[in-house]
Amino acid sequence: MTQATLQGAAMGAARGAGLSRARPPSALARIFSLERMVMGGAIVALFLLVVFPLCFLLIGSVWSDGRFTLEFFQEALSGRLYLQALLNSLTLGAWTGLFSLLLGLPLAWAVARTNVPGKGLITLTANLSYLSPPFLTAIAFVNLFGPNAGLINAFFRDVVGAPWLGFNIFSMPGLVLVTVLHTFPYVFLLASSALQSVDASYEEAAQILGASKLRTVLTITTPLVMPAILSGVLLAFVNAIALFGSQAIIGLPGRIVTLPTRIYSLFDYPAQYGLASALSLLFVAITIAALWLQRSYLAKRSFVTLGGKGARPQLMDLGWIRWPLFAFCCVVFFVSIVLPYATLIAVSLSSSWGLNFWQGLTLKHYSFVLFDYDVTQRAILNSLGLALTAATVAVFLGAIIGWIDLRTRIPGRKFLDYASLVPLGLPGIVMAVALIQFWLSMPIALYGTLAILLLAYVGRYIPLGVRAANTSLRQIDPALEESARILGASWGQTLREITLPLMRPGLFAGWLLVFVPVIQELSASILLFSSSSMTLAVAIYNLYETGYTEPVAALAMLNMTIIVVVIAIARKIGGGGVGASPDKAPMTQGGTA
Repeated sequence: MTQATLQGAAMGAARGAGLSRARPPSALARIFSLERMVMGGAIVALFLLVVFPLCFLLIGSVWSDGRFTLEFFQEALSGRLYLQALLNSLTLGAWTGLFSLLLGLPLAWAVARTNVPGKGLITLTANLSYLSPPFLTAIAFVNLFGPNAGLINAFFRDVVGAPWLGFNIFSMPGLVLVTVLHTFPYVFLLASSALQSVDASYEEAAQILGASKLRTVLTITTPLVMPAILSGVLLAFVNAIALFGSQAIIGLPGRIVTLPTRIYSLFDYPAQYGLASALSLLFVAITIAALWLQRSYLAKRSFVTLGGKGARPQLMDLGWIRWPLFAFCCVVFFVSIVLPYATLIAVSLSSSWGLNFWQGLTLKHYSFVLFDYDVTQRAILNSLGLALTAATVAVFLGAIIGWIDLRTRIPGRKFLDYASLVPLGLPGIVMAVALIQFWLSMPIALYGTLAILLLAYVGRYIPLGVRAANTSLRQIDPALEESARILGASWGQTLREITLPLMRPGLFAGWLLVFVPVIQELSASILLFSSSSMTLAVAIYNLYETGYTEPVAALAMLNMTIIVVVIAIARKIGGGGVGASPDKAPMTQGGTA
C-alpha cells in the first residue's frame, strides 16, 4: 500500500469520525490540552516509578543519621557474610550462564540450521521453560531429590539399596540445575533468531573452498551470531543472580546464601535499610559490569552481514546423527517440563507423598486451598487484579513514552526512553528496596498495601510496555496521524481512531509479556506484601515454608492454570500471534521469582 493510499485511508477514517477542519486552539488551550496533560502525567509517573526510587536507593546507601557515610558499602564489601553471598551469587550466575549456553545453543542450531525432527517440540520446550515460574520448578525438584523425602532419592535408598545414586538438591549443583531450566531459553531464542538471519553465502563460500561442515559452523557461523549468543548468556547470568524464590527454596536449606536471600534477611526486625540499599547497588554494579564486558568484546569485532535474495540458509542434513540429537531434545523436554509438572500434579493428588503415592489419590488438597485455606481466594484476587492492572498501566505508559520519543521533539525525550529501560536489568528485590526507601520518606503510607505492589510491578516491567509500543509505532507511518490532525482531529481522537487500533497487536503482545511475570512475581512481593495484600506467589512460598507439601503443589497448579487460561484468552482477543513470537520473550529479564 502506497503512502498516498494510507493518507487517503486516514482521511477517510477521520471524516468517518465526524472530523473537519477547525480553527487553531488558543495558547491557553494548548497548554492545558489533553495531549500535554497525558504526556506530562506519563513523565511524572515514570519519575515516581523509576527515577526517584533509584535516587533514594543511592541516597539511602550513603546517608545515615543526617550525615554522609560509606559504612554500609564498607560492611557490604568487607563483611564475611556479605562477601560469601556475593561469591555464591557470582558462582551461580557463572555456572548458569555456561550451562545455558551449552544447552540453548545446540538446540537453537538444531532448530534453525538442521533437519532434526520435532522442531516444534523444541521451540515449545523453550517457551514453556521460560513461562514456568522457577520457584515452582524448585518445589517440584525438592519433592524428587530432597535428601530424605525426595521420591527418587527414596527409591534409590529403599528399593535399589544404592543411596549413593541419589542427588542432593540442596546444593550449588542443584540450584544451578533448577536455574538453568529457566534461563536456557534466553540463549535459545536469541541464537535461533540470529541463525535464521545469517547470510548463507558466507557458509557456502567456505564449503566451496573445502571447509568441512563442522569447521564452517565453528569458524563462520558461530562468530557471526556471537552478539546474540553473548546477549543470551548475559540475560541468563543476570536472571540467575536475581531469582529469589529458587535461591530461598533450595539455597537456604543447603546453607547457600546469595545476595537476594541476604538482602531479604536484612528486613527482619530491626530492618537495616542502609545495608540493604548498599547490597542492592552491588546488583546494579554487577549488571553494568557484565554489560560492559559484553560491549567491550563486541566493539573490537565486526559482525555485520548483508544478504540479498537467495541468502536463506540451507538446512544441514545430519544423517543418522539427527536421531541422537532429537533424543537429546526429548530429554531436555522431559527434565524441564514433564518431570516438574508431573511431580506437582502427582503431589497435589496424593494423600501422602512417598513411594506409594498413587495408592491414595485425592482431591482434598485442592478443596483445602480453594475453600479452607482463607488466604487462597484473597491471594488469587489480589494477583489477578494486580497483574491485569499492572499490565494495562505499563502498556499505556509505554505507549505514551514511545509516542513522546518517536512523535515529538520534546527536550529530554531520549532520557525518558533510557530511564524507562533501567528496570530491565534490576532484580525485583532491588526495585522493592528502592520503593521502600522512597515511600517510607513520603507522608503517604503505602508500605504493605496493594498500591506499593502495583507500583513495584509497573516500575519493574514498564520496559516491556515501552519496547512493545516503540516497536509498533516504528511500523506506523506518521503521515496517517498527520492526515487526521490536518482534518481537525484532536490528539485524543487521533490516538483513539488511528494510532491505537494500528498498534493493537503489538500492545497486546506487550500486555501479555507484562502479565505473565507479574502474576508469578515473588522477588519484589516478598518484601512488600502484608496479610491484606498477599499474592499467589507469596502464598505458595509461605505455605511451603510451613511444610504443607501437598497443598503447596495444589496451589502451584492453580497458579499455572490461571497463567495458561489468561494467555489463551489474550491470544484470542489480541489475535493468534499474541504471545506466539518467541523472540520477544527474552525482553523479560530480571526474572520473575
